[in-house]
Amino acid sequence: MEINGVSIDDVSAEGFRSPFARLYFTGRNGKWAREASVKAVGCATSIIGCGVEAGIEARGENFKTPDARPGDALLFFAKRREKLEKELIKRVGQVALPTPTVMVFNCLDEGDPWELGKKIALFGNGFEHEEKRHGRDCVVVPITSGEFVMEKSIRIGEGIGGANFWIYASSQKSGLKAAEKAVSAIEPLAGLVLPFAGGVVASASRVGSRYSFLKASTQEDYCPTIDVKKNPGRKLEKGIEAVFEIVLNAVSLEVARTAMKAGIEAACSGGGVVKIGAANFDGALGDIHIPLRELFS
Repeated sequence: MEINGVSIDDVSAEGFRSPFARLYFTGRNGKWAREASVKAVGCATSIIGCGVEAGIEARGENFKTPDARPGDALLFFAKRREKLEKELIKRVGQVALPTPTVMVFNCLDEGDPWELGKKIALFGNGFEHEEKRHGRDCVVVPITSGEFVMEKSIRIGEGIGGANFWIYASSQKSGLKAAEKAVSAIEPLAGLVLPFAGGVVASASRVGSRYSFLKASTQEDYCPTIDVKKNPGRKLEKGIEAVFEIVLNAVSLEVARTAMKAGIEAACSGGGVVKIGAANFDGALGDIHIPLRELFS
C-alpha cells in the first residue's frame, strides 16, 4: 500500500488504555491562564519517566470556559489511575493554586468522579470552604492575594495512550519537514494532545534495556549512526538516514485513528519520505493495536 508513492508498512501501532483527566484552567486574562497551563503540562512527554503525558488541547469552534474567562483545556494521561491522581494533585496544587487569578474546573462530562478539588483545598489549613460558583460545586481556598477557586470534583475517563507512527526518511532534513507537516495536521484536532516537544519524537524508544534498572532504551536497530558491524540486528533499509516518531494521546480510539490518518497523509505529501511504519512491542506496552493500513480502508 502506498500514499503519494510512500509505502505504508503492514504493521499495527501499539498503544495502551490510559486513564485521563480533562481540566479547564482559567485566569483573569489570557496571560495568567496560559502561564499556569504551560507550567502544569511541563515535563510530561512520556510515562517512562514523567508520570503523565499531558498537553494543552486544541480549542474547538464552541470553546467556552465555565466562568467565561480566558483559559485552556488541559489533558493528562497516565498508565495507572493512582499515578494520574498523584500527578494531578502535584500539578494543580503546585502550579494552578499559586498562579495569580487562576481557577480550575472539570472539563469531562463522563467518567468516574474524583474529589481532586477537595484534596487541593486542604492547603487552606482549615479555613477553606465549599461554595457554588458559576453553577458548579467548588472549593474556595483563602490565599494571600485573595482566593483560589476549584471545582470540588473532576471526572476520570479512559482514553488511548501511545498511539504512534514512524516516518522513515532519506535525510534528517526531509524527515523533520514531514514530521512538522504531520504535527500541523494533527494539532488543530480536538480530543488529543501531542505530548512531546513540538509534537515530534527524535528518539524512538523500546520497552526494556540491557541495563536492568532502565524501563526503556533507544531503538538501536533503527539508529542510522550505528552500522551493521556494531549491531548485526540493524533493520534500517538502504537509503533511510533518519526516523522520526509522532506520538499522540486521545480521549478515544476513534479520535486517535482520525488523527493518525491525517498526520500520515500530511507526512506523505512532500518529498524525502521513504515509508511510514509504527512502534509495536508485541503487547509489552499495551493491548491497543491500530493497523496502519486499516486507517485508509
